[in-house]
Order: sequence, then C-alpha cells, then structure tokens
Amino acid sequence: MARVAAHDRRQQLIEAAIRVAERDGIAATTTRRIATEAGASLATVHYCFRSKQELFEQVLTAIITELSEAAQADIRPGRDAATLLREGMRALWVVVEKEPGKQQLTYELTHYALRQPGMESFAQWQYETSYAACTAHLEGVADAAGIVWSIPMPVLTRMLMTVIDGVVLGWLVDRDSDSALAALDALADLLATLAVEVG
Repeated sequence: MARVAAHDRRQQLIEAAIRVAERDGIAATTTRRIATEAGASLATVHYCFRSKQELFEQVLTAIITELSEAAQADIRPGRDAATLLREGMRALWVVVEKEPGKQQLTYELTHYALRQPGMESFAQWQYETSYAACTAHLEGVADAAGIVWSIPMPVLTRMLMTVIDGVVLGWLVDRDSDSALAALDALADLLATLAVEVG
C-alpha cells in the first residue's frame, strides 16, 4: 500500500469528516466513522489530529476559507464599493447554493460546541475566524475602491457577518434564492453608504 503524505492524509480526513457530518449530523460524527469514511485506521485520525475539536476546527477553516476566497477572488481597483461588495457576496452565494450541506454544518457545529462542556471556546473561535475573514474582505474592498469605512471595523464586520449568517440560515429553510440575493444586494448598497472616499 502506497504511503500517503501527512498533509494529504489530513486533507482526506477533513473531507471525510465533512461528508459524515453532512450525512449523519455532528453528534454522529465520531472519529471511528471519519476513519471508516476516509479508508484510514482510527490510529491515523488520532495521529493527524490531537482531538476531535482540532479536526472540527480544520473542517470549519476549510469551509470559511472556501467562502472567503470566493468573495475576494475578483476584488480589483477601479470599481466602487457597492459593486465590489455586491459582486463579492454574489460569488460567495454561488458556493452556498452549490454546497448547502456544508453551510448547515457550520450552524450545527456552533450549537454542538455551545452544548458540549469544554467546547465553549470552539464556538467563539469559529466566529472570530469568520469575523477575520469578513475584515479581510472589507479591507480589500476599501483598498480597491479607494475608500475608508466611516464606522469602526469590528462593528462593520459584525454587521456584515450577522446579516450574511441570517440570510444563509433563512435560505436553508426556504430555499428562496431570489429573496436571499435581493437581501444581499440591499446589504451591499447599505454598507456602501458607510464608505468615505479618500482624499
């Protein structure tokens, strides 16, 4: 049997964990099931990840990174803040619609962590990671559009994250994509009113 590099094995386990969690739910996502899904031994899981929490952190990092990279992929100078925000959110939305199970998984992980003794910090880490991705996006928009934001970044980031979070959750319930996109477009226009041109 060919030896699998540690990085590749970790990636296989992360992808296996996502599949199991999407299919069976977080509570049923045991390290044994993840190992079976990945075609690996249980010892391999424990070798690659110190704990199931660390594995879940990597699962969330993968999901958040995918969304963030989609939103930031086309940020370039020469366009106004509203256009950049709108296009970024629409690019993010393509990922949401393509992989709704992953989005549902993020909410399940939050609630699971809040209910598990000793995992409270996981939910906090999850949102701090998401806020950081939103901050990077807003800073990229500001640089490209030649603007500064008129309210503190932590406040703006929380506004953006909270609305996107709510829109995605609402869409998971009703699958009304037109309404979800209309809400995101309106959010982009509202946030753009907080942009102040430099110089």
